[in-house]
Amino acid sequence: MKFRFRSFLFVPADNDRLITSSLKQPCDIVILDLEDGTHPSRKTEARNTLTQSYARLKEAGKAVAVRINGDLNTAVTDLRAAVNPGLDLVVLPKIEHPRDVQLLSALVADLESMAHLKKGSVQFLLQIESAAALPKLYDIAAADPRVMGMMLGSEDFSLDCGSLPMPEALTVPSMMVLHASRAAGIQPIGFIASIANLGDVAQFREKLEQARTLGFYGAMVVHPKFLEAINTCYTPTPAEVTEAREIVSAFDAAFAEGKGAIKVNDKMIDKPVYLRARALLERMK
Repeated sequence: MKFRFRSFLFVPADNDRLITSSLKQPCDIVILDLEDGTHPSRKTEARNTLTQSYARLKEAGKAVAVRINGDLNTAVTDLRAAVNPGLDLVVLPKIEHPRDVQLLSALVADLESMAHLKKGSVQFLLQIESAAALPKLYDIAAADPRVMGMMLGSEDFSLDCGSLPMPEALTVPSMMVLHASRAAGIQPIGFIASIANLGDVAQFREKLEQARTLGFYGAMVVHPKFLEAINTCYTPTPAEVTEAREIVSAFDAAFAEGKGAIKVNDKMIDKPVYLRARALLERMK
């Protein structure tokens, strides 16, 4: 599986100052937020400025996403404004059922056609924010070809469960999202912590390192000071790349000779280790 994005930055869709700031930030993708980040009184104005924001972000080399609202009526209104040239991704909040994804995908297909976009060009990132979604996570993750990733919305999920967004409460659902995403072949995004309380950058690096070793790939934040830490965490170091190349080269040669396991730099290398090294090199392409 090929994962595209490391760092996601939320920006209120109606805030020109923060959108301008995001042009200079080291994020892979900017999420123009029509949901919680935009006051209800300003949502119409925010929708009307989306395509202008797309152009500015594209010129700055950013991928562009829009987070729509969760209720169906407002979601449809948001999508009618959002699906235009320049849009790469729609963030779907409060997903609870595969049918939620499929219905919105059918609408987006019609809107792509109206906007003269290639069919399927707009992808989906799903936010899991309720306990009701947990029993159906794999079916949700595999619901539609547009789905590129899935994440746990720590604040809303905790609110739904009556808990505080602490690691003790977030670990199990976060891992369920991770495993369902991996099983469906989509990108598992996130970390086991509250997005609203990341601590300082050094503390957040520890959370990111834990997430990476667990199998997550990429993270979403609301403050740009954390972006470099995300990019560094999910960019292999030169030493890691060199070691991966040595493993792949040595194992390929040994396998051609009928060997299923070898030693490289005093490490035992079998097929899972080889495939992990290959996956690291794939991310560099």
